Amino acid sequence: MLSRRPSARVAWSFAALAAAMSAGLLSAAVLVPAPPVVVPFVIVACLACPMAAAYELARTLAAVRDPAGELRRELDRLPEIPHPLGL
Repeated sequence: MLSRRPSARVAWSFAALAAAMSAGLLSAAVLVPAPPVVVPFVIVACLACPMAAAYELARTLAAVRDPAGELRRELDRLPEIPHPLGL
């Protein structure tokens, strides 16, 4: 579990960087008139990169927050007692 935490930090950083770069690229395309041929590619890039980063971030966070692992740890903490009927 500890080895997955750095990858979660990297995924958060990548998502933030992709969002900032996309905002900067889109701002530059609006402020400095981009050629009309390039505008659809800029829009697709500005939407696709943060979406890909968010998808990877969701996968990484799901791996870090493993519900089955949490359940196993909780069950390991419960005391073991003999069955009341002796089975």
